[in-house]
Amino acid sequence: MKILVIGGGGYFGQLLIEDLARNVPCEIVIGSRRQVRVNRFETVVADLLNPASLKIALNGVNIAICTAGPFQRLPAHLLELCLQRGIHYIDIADDREFVQRVRSLAAAKNDRAIAVCSAWSTVSALSGLLVRIATKRMSSVPSIYIHMAPGNRGARRNATIASLLYSVGQPFTVLHGGSWQRVQGWSEPRDFAFPSPIGVRKGYLVDVPDHDLIPQSLNAETVEFRAGSELKLLNASLGLIARTKRSWVTWSSTFQRLAALLSWIGHDSGGIGVEITGSVRRRASIVAKSRGERIAVMPASVMAAALVAGSEHHGLVSHYDWLTPEQLQSECERRDFRLVVEDL
Repeated sequence: MKILVIGGGGYFGQLLIEDLARNVPCEIVIGSRRQVRVNRFETVVADLLNPASLKIALNGVNIAICTAGPFQRLPAHLLELCLQRGIHYIDIADDREFVQRVRSLAAAKNDRAIAVCSAWSTVSALSGLLVRIATKRMSSVPSIYIHMAPGNRGARRNATIASLLYSVGQPFTVLHGGSWQRVQGWSEPRDFAFPSPIGVRKGYLVDVPDHDLIPQSLNAETVEFRAGSELKLLNASLGLIARTKRSWVTWSSTFQRLAALLSWIGHDSGGIGVEITGSVRRRASIVAKSRGERIAVMPASVMAAALVAGSEHHGLVSHYDWLTPEQLQSECERRDFRLVVEDL
């Protein structure tokens, strides 16, 4: 089968291609806004703002994966064409509005011949699985706290920083205590205790699709997603600009250069964790000792492998049961990640 990776010249696109090449028997084609040269792989022009270029790029493709960002700026042309042509669709979107738009289009089409997987990354495909694992056999689920902990030596590309800055200082809603409340991005810090080698990490509220997806699926009273750097200086700096309550997205290139000056400090470990308080208190985490940013592309690669193998995933795929806990454990071990579930 042929897989088109749009944004394959970017950082996460390259990580995904590396994972696909190791684990999925397929032909990989790299799509980019401009013609790029990548050893071993065919490349095509695929501009997400130009449907005509996408129509050509999708010729002969069985699975299309979008890794280009930030998703806050993207239309849904790729999904629309995939729905028209019967091509499986995957993206690694982290934008709440974009994911809801994709899910609405897919639900309206209700095409059972293809799989539509949006937010198929750390957010929300892995966080969803961890929530399901952590809530197993719980009679009630009052609170769900999700925390993402990237290493300071990990990815700090312009699109990644821009995506974060869309939340910093900006208002959004979260479910808290059974009602929807308005909060500010990069506020209300909370500690999360990750397994070794990450340890305790302070996180701050950021806006992600989980704030919509989890309340729709579980009868929880509180759902909050946080992220935080391992460097207190970076966390404090973002806290300061959050107080201005203005948008800093246009400054993403400047922040990227400033962060690069500190990239020699810290580690390249990373993790995603979920803490549930209910009839019991439980924590489920995935951690990587090194190159933690690889966690972000595992879900898209695993789903692509399943589709190549003839998986029965069709229509709008759920974030909560697309893998069994045993399958998730196996995929983590294959990549030298650790899945840790603890009753506290």
